[in-house]
Amino acid sequence: MGYGFSIEEETQGVIEDIISLCSFEHLKNLDVNKNGLWSNCVESKVFFRKGEVGDSKNYLTPLMVERLDRLMDEKLLGSGLVFQ
Repeated sequence: MGYGFSIEEETQGVIEDIISLCSFEHLKNLDVNKNGLWSNCVESKVFFRKGEVGDSKNYLTPLMVERLDRLMDEKLLGSGLVFQ
């Protein structure tokens, strides 16, 4: 995010802690994501899939994939990030 970690944070394992807390495994197992509801009464768990490569074909049509690809290209334009 534009700010580095201090040597102290690195040696205390702060980076590893952040990686662990942001992991798919950790997030999908939080009670709020298993049993919580969004304001429009949609269950939180619908936002989590298997996390397997290629599984999106079970949820998205080719047209939807194409549209998502276009949107990602548009939003990431100039950022230096590229997804293949």
